[in-house]
Amino acid sequence: LPFRENGLPCIYLVDSGGANLPRQADIFADREHFGRIFYNQATLSGQGIPQLAVVMGSCTAGGAYVPAMSDQAIIVKGNGTVFLGGPPLVKAATGEEITAEELGGADLHCAESGVTDYYAHSDAHALHLARNAVAGMGRSTGAANFADHFEEPLYPADELFGIVGANLKKTFDVREVIARIVDGSRFDEFKERYGETLVTGFANIYGQPVGILGNNGVLFSESAMKGAHFIELCCQRKIPLLFLQNITGFMVGRDAEAGGIAKHGAKMVTAVACASVPKLTVLIGGSYGAGNYGMCGRAYSPRFLFMWPNARISVMGGEQAANVLCTVQQDKRKREGSQWTKEEDEALRRPVEEKFEKEGHPYFASARLWDDGVIDPRDTRKVLGLALQATLQRPIPDTNETKSVDFRNYGAEIYAFGHRIGAPEVQPEELVKALTTESFYTRADVEEGASGSAPSHLADVGKGSNAELVEKGRTVLSGMLMSYLRCHLPLAPEEYIQAVAEQLTSDEQLANIAKHLGVDVLIRCADYPPSTASIANAFRALFAVIGEERAKVLVIDVIVPQLIDVDFIDVFPLRQPLAVLTDLLTRDGAKEVEPRILRSAGTVSAQPVYVVGIYKDKSELVGQSAGETLEIAVDMSAREGLLRLWGITADRVFFFGKKAAEEPLEKYSKQTYSLKDRCKPGTDLSLEPVTDADPLNLIEVAMRYRDRVEAVVGKSYTKRLRHKFSRGSLAKRSFRYLVKPKVYTVS
Repeated sequence: LPFRENGLPCIYLVDSGGANLPRQADIFADREHFGRIFYNQATLSGQGIPQLAVVMGSCTAGGAYVPAMSDQAIIVKGNGTVFLGGPPLVKAATGEEITAEELGGADLHCAESGVTDYYAHSDAHALHLARNAVAGMGRSTGAANFADHFEEPLYPADELFGIVGANLKKTFDVREVIARIVDGSRFDEFKERYGETLVTGFANIYGQPVGILGNNGVLFSESAMKGAHFIELCCQRKIPLLFLQNITGFMVGRDAEAGGIAKHGAKMVTAVACASVPKLTVLIGGSYGAGNYGMCGRAYSPRFLFMWPNARISVMGGEQAANVLCTVQQDKRKREGSQWTKEEDEALRRPVEEKFEKEGHPYFASARLWDDGVIDPRDTRKVLGLALQATLQRPIPDTNETKSVDFRNYGAEIYAFGHRIGAPEVQPEELVKALTTESFYTRADVEEGASGSAPSHLADVGKGSNAELVEKGRTVLSGMLMSYLRCHLPLAPEEYIQAVAEQLTSDEQLANIAKHLGVDVLIRCADYPPSTASIANAFRALFAVIGEERAKVLVIDVIVPQLIDVDFIDVFPLRQPLAVLTDLLTRDGAKEVEPRILRSAGTVSAQPVYVVGIYKDKSELVGQSAGETLEIAVDMSAREGLLRLWGITADRVFFFGKKAAEEPLEKYSKQTYSLKDRCKPGTDLSLEPVTDADPLNLIEVAMRYRDRVEAVVGKSYTKRLRHKFSRGSLAKRSFRYLVKPKVYTVS
């Protein structure tokens, strides 16, 4: 009963003639028949749940026990009566003739018998007394406190109609719905990049924390594992769960079955069933098949379940059901050697689709009490707030043995991961070894076996650590990536190619890529959450076990695309780029290389800008860039010139995918050339440290402005903007002189 699990007061509006005598066989003798009502009243009273009866009509026979067993009773004069036997039965048994009001009316029970406690003159008066009685019941012990002040969503609820719509085939991001329900539109998403078809995370509704699970497509194995993990966390933290259903079911197909979709789906269903925290469900779209179970349908006892008018609920969609039945009939005709005509197909399909549309409609479901109401989407936040307040009238109980339930099948996850990285033929034991760090065996809980977020060594999928594999994988990864870069940047020196490769294979870059592939939830290590270095090393180790061809494809598919984020100028910050450029151009026949100021602006301000060009033989512009100082502008333009010289321009094309994979990288394994061989012996080829590369030193700029600029133009606050509109003074003329562009050679 909702009253029992939520600890809510129970109000009876009573007008009962007792049992329906012609149907006594259907209502009297069994466990869940008429007598169960009084059993429930007694047990609710024993659990301290207040019960209030308002007698608004005749309460005869069994109906008389309802107000009698309640904690408080209100009776309406003239309409309400309470008696075990009515006037006809009294006359037949004793011969006494008496009216219903005299036998069990308000005057009798309020003044003489004491069965009822409050005397009402009308139905409206009775409801007023009922409100007063409920107000005097006080707060339940352990009820949650709701905040008086809370943030409204940043986006209006009216926009929900444009986001969702009546066409269930139209996809939408459930995060847009969440943003219009939760406080401040704040949503702390959990495992955002893993199992992306199930959105999970934490938010507040009217100040109360909730864990939200929303559908963004069909449920895969990863989505189901993510959902089970998230439900486990909410149970441990005693946070209510909110399910936003728009689900067609679990993924089907060979790859899905090979990845253990049945097992992982069962884990999520088990987690939903075993969770003892309050569960609320809202159907915002379709709710079909086993997806209804995994997302806490009516069978999984949500405290409240609501539907939007556009929602549909059935074992499958009408179109899919019609396709299945038509396919069965078509196959049957083929076996019989006859044809299945288009007219027969249409005749079978139409009634099936109409039947599923009718029986899947929210009003059809609501009429059968499959939900707690069809609500306006704009009222969702208010309805959920009331539902939360109702469910939190009692302390949230512990979920039995939550920590001992292992919601994971690590072996199946590894199998699915092998397919995901394109290496299904690699033995799971090898993958596990690559994903296991030496620190894993120092973890305190390894002896007991860990569950949940950190896989246990007891999983029967292999042992060992990746210490040797990391170094081997580092060599494989670096070699393939540098061969690819030599192929696409044939004019670049070896030092530059190595710098780009080092940036692409840094711990931060590799860890970010590995998280997209799910390495962070499969790695076995002592630290949790896994550190960036641990994830990156596990990813490197994978290159040592998946084979050369698979490693090549993985490099091209997931690492090379990161070139789009590489700053080709900053990746190789030479201390003396102009000297290097001069040596290279001179070696190629240039007679003179010089930098020139092309433009300047704001030289008397705190942030001046200089534009410098590098010219070859006085006429050919080989590089151009801007900087806050002349020195910086010269360096930046020299670096730009080096990139042009090496063929690295904005329109440079890097091949990905199949075309790049077909290129034999083996012939690019040899180094191209070194800058040491092409520059003069005394040229500085060292790189500038990252800490020294910051172009703007605020203290230095402020001091330069005070010492050099302010002495010429005066205090800036007295001269601001006036130079644009006034004439004459020395300060104004000096300002115009200082900012006037001048072309000259920088020695």
